[in-house]
Amino acid sequence: MPLADALRDVFMAARRKFTGSEQDKSVIALLAQLTATGPLRAADLAERACLDPSTVSRHLGALEGDGFVERAPDPDDGRATLLRVTSSGENYLAEIRQQRIAVLSDAVSNWSDKDIATLTRLSQRLANDLEQL
Repeated sequence: MPLADALRDVFMAARRKFTGSEQDKSVIALLAQLTATGPLRAADLAERACLDPSTVSRHLGALEGDGFVERAPDPDDGRATLLRVTSSGENYLAEIRQQRIAVLSDAVSNWSDKDIATLTRLSQRLANDLEQL
C-alpha cells in the first residue's frame, strides 16, 4: 500500500532527525500523551500509549526522577495515584516541540505556502478520520 509506505517513511525519517536516544523518544511520547490527556493512572497511560505497563513504569521512573512527572492521590480512589506533568515537564516538552518544529520547518523550507497548507490540511483530515474509526 503506497500510502502506508509513505507515512512510514515520513515517520521514520522524522524519528531519525529528532535528537535523543530511542528511550528518550519513548519518554517524550509518554510525557506528550500525559500532557494531552491530563492526569492519568499509570495503567491508563500505558493503554493510551499502546505500551506494556512495565515499559511505562520504567519510563515513568525516569520522568519522575527528572522532575517532569509527579504522583498525586486519585480523588476518586484513595488507593490509586494519578500522574501529572509538572511545570518542569511542560517546559521540557515545549523545548522538544520547538526543536521538532525547527526540523520540520527546515524540511519544507523550499516548499510553496500552498503545498505546506495542503499537507497540513490533509494531515489534519487523516488524523480526524483515523479518530473516527
